[in-house]
Amino acid sequence: MTIGVKMLDRYIANEFWMPLLFGIGIVTGVWFGAEQLRTIFNLIMKSGVPITMAMEILALHMPEVIVMTIPIGVLLGTLLVFNRLSGDSEIIALRTSGVSFYRIMMAPLLFGILTSFASFCISEFIVPVASQTSKKLEFLALYKSELPKGQANFTYMERGHDLTLDRVFYIGYHDGNTIHNIIVLDFTRDKLVQIIAAASGALHSGEWLLKDGRTYVLSGNSDITRILQFDKLLLPGIKNVQSALETGKVSPKEMNMWQLGQYIDMLKTSNSVSNDLLVRYYQKFASPLACLIVALAGAPLGLLARRSRNNIGFIYSAAIVFIYYVLVSTSGAMGEAGRIDPMLAAWLPNIVIGTLGAVILYFKAK
Repeated sequence: MTIGVKMLDRYIANEFWMPLLFGIGIVTGVWFGAEQLRTIFNLIMKSGVPITMAMEILALHMPEVIVMTIPIGVLLGTLLVFNRLSGDSEIIALRTSGVSFYRIMMAPLLFGILTSFASFCISEFIVPVASQTSKKLEFLALYKSELPKGQANFTYMERGHDLTLDRVFYIGYHDGNTIHNIIVLDFTRDKLVQIIAAASGALHSGEWLLKDGRTYVLSGNSDITRILQFDKLLLPGIKNVQSALETGKVSPKEMNMWQLGQYIDMLKTSNSVSNDLLVRYYQKFASPLACLIVALAGAPLGLLARRSRNNIGFIYSAAIVFIYYVLVSTSGAMGEAGRIDPMLAAWLPNIVIGTLGAVILYFKAK
C-alpha cells in the first residue's frame, strides 16, 4: 500500500510540470510584450543601444516577472491535471479504491510547497542581483558611462516618539565619506526652525563635519531672525542618518529579505519607517506562499469542469487570478496609505484565496 501511495504521488506530480511551464511561459510572454519590450525597443531606437545589450537588460528583468507569474502557472497546472483526471474518470477510480480526496490532494500540496520554495529562492537570491545589474546596464546604455558609485538626492526624515517631524536631511550627492550640497531642517526648537546649508562635509563615526555653509533661524511667522556663516560646523547625533545614507545606495526593491529587515530596523530607531517598506517586507513572506495557496485551490477547481462544460474550470481559474491580483494591488495600496495594517495588506490576498480554496475543497471532499 505504501508503494502504491508513493506511485500515486509520483504519477500526479509528473503531470504538473508541462502545464506549469506552459502557463508561466504564456503569461510571462504577454507581460513582456505589454511592458518590457516597449522599453527595450525605445532603448534600441531612441538611444542607439546595441541589440545584444538590450537583450541582456531584457533577460535581467525576466526573474522579477517570473516571480509574479509562477502562481498563475501553478494554478493552471493543477487545474489542467485535475481536469484531465476527472475527465478520464481516474478520480472516481481512486475514490472507489478507498483513496480519500484529502489523500489525493497530497500531490498538489507537495507541488505547491516546492514551487513556493522555488519562488522564494528566485525572489531572494536572483532578483536583487539581476535588478542591480540591469540598473547599471541601463545607465551605461543611456549615458554611455558607468553608474556612479555614490548616491544622489538623498532625503531622510527623523521623527520623535510622538511621530512629529524633528529633522529633515537632504544631501545632493554622497561619495564615500564625502557629502555635497547639504540641507538640514531642524524643527526641534520651540517655535523656531533652523536651516543649515553647507557646500560639503565629511562623515565620521556618527558625526558630520560641515564646511562652507550658513545657518538660518526662522521664527514662527517665517521671519529670518538670525543668519550665521561658518567655515566648519560639527553636527553630532546623526548616526542613524549616516547608516541610512550608506544603506540607501541599494533601493528596497533591490534588497533581499534580510537586508530589507535590517534597513527597517535601522529606520525604526528614528521612527522613520514608511508603510510601503513594511508592506514590501511582509510581501516577501506572503508572495511565495501564494503558489501553495493557488495549488490547493486549483485542484478542486479542475474537478468542477464536466465533460460537457470543459471551459468552466478555466473561467473559474481566470476569475481567481483576477481576484488575486486585484487584491494584491488594492490591499497593497491601502497598506501603503495606512488604511489597513501593512501585515494584513501583504497577507490579505492569500487569506481570501486560501479561504475560497478551503471551502471548495471541503465540498468536493464530501
